Amino acid sequence: MIINGANDLKKYIAEQTRLIQQIREEYLCDIQQERATVEVPTFPSNSSWNYRAQMCRSDHNSFIYKRTGLPQYSTFLQKEDQLNEALEQLEHLRKMLVTNKQQKKTGIRKIHEIINLVKTTERQGQRQLSSTFEFVDMSSITTAMDDDYDYDYDYDYDRHNEFTLEAPDSETVKALKAQIETTKQNHRTISRNLLQQVNTIVKSVKHNILDVKISAEDNVGEIIHHAEKCRAFIAKCFNFAVLDYCASAWWHQTQKDPMDHNYYHIEVETVNPDDATFNPNANNTAPPTANDVSGDIRICVYEGFTVNTDAIVHLYEFDEELAQEIYSDELLCEVGNNIQHW
Repeated sequence: MIINGANDLKKYIAEQTRLIQQIREEYLCDIQQERATVEVPTFPSNSSWNYRAQMCRSDHNSFIYKRTGLPQYSTFLQKEDQLNEALEQLEHLRKMLVTNKQQKKTGIRKIHEIINLVKTTERQGQRQLSSTFEFVDMSSITTAMDDDYDYDYDYDYDRHNEFTLEAPDSETVKALKAQIETTKQNHRTISRNLLQQVNTIVKSVKHNILDVKISAEDNVGEIIHHAEKCRAFIAKCFNFAVLDYCASAWWHQTQKDPMDHNYYHIEVETVNPDDATFNPNANNTAPPTANDVSGDIRICVYEGFTVNTDAIVHLYEFDEELAQEIYSDELLCEVGNNIQHW
């Protein structure tokens, strides 16, 4: 596309601004789709795994905020800023084109006013000369008539009127008219140089728009990928929370001495740190389920409200035999009922 003037440039800037807004709206809409969002399901207990899942969701919200609000983390925002900067440059050049046109009109108008003033002054001088000539001429006519001189009045009258016709341009007027052409040429040169800059930027804008579209797609892909990892971790936390709930019920119902009235709480702990902390760069391991046993998991029984190792009174390695005891049909049904109730 070739821009030929300020009006063309104004339309072009408006079109590209609308296009950028459309790309941004589509981008914001894409990151709100289900695949790009993270929700935390209802957990069977208010355990530390519920807290970890909530923190994971917060991490994803922070990830989205960085991609939508912080240019240092978002290639989309970086490319969008470059495009907006190019449009700002075009708007600045458009204003310069308008100013140049206005200055040309103003300059030429002022020169015309000076020309009219000079011509008026010159006419007044000519009239004064004409009046003096007419006075002398009439005296001669009177004398000639008195002497019966054969005087051609019409011929002399015509010669007199020649002074009142439009006289050729004086050197001053010619110089002023030449200045008008010089002014036009100078402003044409300025306009041509400005339009060269404009069309150079217009060519780059086309590539910038493509970069913005690609970066938007890439950012959406990153957000969706991050959301997938978050959902996997939250699912893992949910299964740990189910194990926590079932293990706590199992121990209190079958292992605790009925005569012991002290307070105990159960913690499901994992040796693998990737199981307990969300790490988007780590490979997600499979979460424990009723049919899945991991040797890195243990059931810790703490006395009181502390989680210090000194307060552990019982420690169980989570193996297949223990899983069959903990994941009873009754407890799993109870978990489901509690989730539905909450």
